[in-house]
Amino acid sequence: MTYSPAISPDFVSIAQDLGIHRSSKAKSGFSDGSELVPAEAGLRMQREGASFLRRPALNGATVDQEGLTNNYAVEPNMYFASFPTPDEARRYVIQGAAAALFIVSLIVTSVAVS
Repeated sequence: MTYSPAISPDFVSIAQDLGIHRSSKAKSGFSDGSELVPAEAGLRMQREGASFLRRPALNGATVDQEGLTNNYAVEPNMYFASFPTPDEARRYVIQGAAAALFIVSLIVTSVAVS
């Protein structure tokens, strides 16, 4: 399951909100900055047209209010470990014994030479 913050915005409301702010004009001559749209979001609105912010939520990604993507790590699926079969365990024991015999022979050789 991916982590999605509680402040994750609704895609439809963002698109409607951007459309409303874009069409409204300040009557008093002063601006509160709400009609300003970031360049990335504005270009994306022009490029995608009606499909702007209408995509389903991606696994591990959210979109902020400006239309920019925030990527989060995706947790891998859990699974049970598969332990070695009795035949594989027998082979591991044989390999361990051979390695121990090799090391003992090296030690004996080094003692005999010195």
